[in-house]
Amino acid sequence: AVVSTQSGHYGRDNNAGGEPTRHLNSPDLYIPVMGFATYVVAVAVALGSQGKFSPEMLGITATTAFVWLMIEIGIVQLAMYLISVSTDIKIFDLASFSGYKFVHMIVCVVAAMVLGSTGYYLSFIYSSAAIVYFLICTLRYIILPDSNEDRIARGSKRRNNLLLLIAFIQPLIIFWLTHHVTYGPDPVPLTKI
Repeated sequence: AVVSTQSGHYGRDNNAGGEPTRHLNSPDLYIPVMGFATYVVAVAVALGSQGKFSPEMLGITATTAFVWLMIEIGIVQLAMYLISVSTDIKIFDLASFSGYKFVHMIVCVVAAMVLGSTGYYLSFIYSSAAIVYFLICTLRYIILPDSNEDRIARGSKRRNNLLLLIAFIQPLIIFWLTHHVTYGPDPVPLTKI
């Protein structure tokens, strides 16, 4: 079945498009905004446990993450313009998909606090694979609208490259914004507490 709204066609029922009030899987900004706020607090706690916290770090962390989010959205918008790809994806949908990385960043920061650098890198690998898989699966119905019944997305090479750009830029930004919390001392083993 096809889901349609006033603003146009969004594809199959299991895709990620549509208005949040009308479609269960449509992107909204709740998870990215809550993830952003929690990421800032998690970094503050991690830096505090390393003795590196200062109140300015809250603002620096929030500003840095927000600026990188805007740069990422700008890069994707510029890429869409330069390769002449027109999709149904709106700017807030793109912000939502880009903001889902904050949940994975929280997992990496907490893993670094609890398990040290080894836990950070293991959670980073898993989180990177998960966000790339999630974005490819959800965005292919929007960016590659020519999917047939066997779920193989067929589209131009430009659209495939755009999809891969959006998906594979996430792990780079996750690493860039979270690797600094792993340079503290490893956590105290539970047997010494």
